[in-house]
Amino acid sequence: MKTENENTNMKTNSDMADSPQYEKAAMKKFTLRSVICLAVGGIAGYLFAFGSTHLKTLFTAFTKYSQVYFPVLQIYFFPWLLLVFTLICTMINNKLLKKSKLQIASWDGENDDHINIADTCLNKVLLISNIESVGTQMIFAVITYHLMKNLQDKSNTNVMMIFIAVAIYIASMAAIILQQKLVIQLMKKYSPEKRGSIYDKHFQDVWFATCDEGERHIIYKSCYKTFQFMNKVFSVCLVAATIIGMFVSIGILCAIIIGFLWLIMTCCYTRECIRLENKR
Repeated sequence: MKTENENTNMKTNSDMADSPQYEKAAMKKFTLRSVICLAVGGIAGYLFAFGSTHLKTLFTAFTKYSQVYFPVLQIYFFPWLLLVFTLICTMINNKLLKKSKLQIASWDGENDDHINIADTCLNKVLLISNIESVGTQMIFAVITYHLMKNLQDKSNTNVMMIFIAVAIYIASMAAIILQQKLVIQLMKKYSPEKRGSIYDKHFQDVWFATCDEGERHIIYKSCYKTFQFMNKVFSVCLVAATIIGMFVSIGILCAIIIGFLWLIMTCCYTRECIRLENKR
C-alpha cells in the first residue's frame, strides 16, 4: 500500500512538473537560491580575507604543535584507540546477534513479528560492522602514516607498537568477517531461498539475484538516495578543501582526490543508467 501511494504521489508531481507555472516557480526559487549563495559566499570571503592574517597564524601554530605531538599519538595512543573501538563494536554486535538468535528460535513459522525484530537486529549488525570496517582502516592509516620512519627509528618501543597495531588490525578485520558471516547464516534460516557465501568475491551479485522484487526496490531506492546525498557531500567537501587551502599549505592533492572520487561516482552512475537504458 505504501509503495502504491508513493507511485501515485510521484506521478502527480511529474504531471505538475510539465506545467509552465511550475517552470516559472522553479526558476524563481533557483534564482533566489543562487543570489543568496553568492551573497553568503561574498560575505564569507570578505570576512576570511579580513581575518586571513589571524587565521594563518592560528593554523601555523596548530600545524607546528601537531608536527611535534601527533607522531607520538600515532604510535602510543591510536593502536589502543583501535583496540577499544574494535571491542566496543564487537560487543554491541554480539548482543544484537544473540537477540536475533532468540527471536529466530522462537519463531513459529507464521507470526512475522519475531522475524521483523530479528531482521532489524541483523541489519544493525551490518551497519555497525560497516562502520567498524571503515573506522578500523582509517585509524590504521593514521597509525601507519609515518610507518617507514618509525621502522627506521632505533627505538624498539616504536617498532613493537607498530606490530601491536598490525595485530589489532588483523583481529578487527577477522571479527568483521565473522560477524557478517553469522548475519548471513541467520538470515538464511528464515529466508532459505537466499544464496551466497561471504567468502565469495561475487557474493553481492549472488545474494542480489535471490532477492525478491520488494527487496530489490529497497536496494534501488537506497542507492539512488545515497547518490543524491553523496553529490552534496562531495560538493561541500570540495568547497571546504578550497577554503582551507587558502590558509593552510595542504596542497592541491586534497581537492584533486575529492574531485576525482566525485567524478568516478558520477561517471559510474551515468554509465550504468545508459547501459540499463540500452537493455530495455
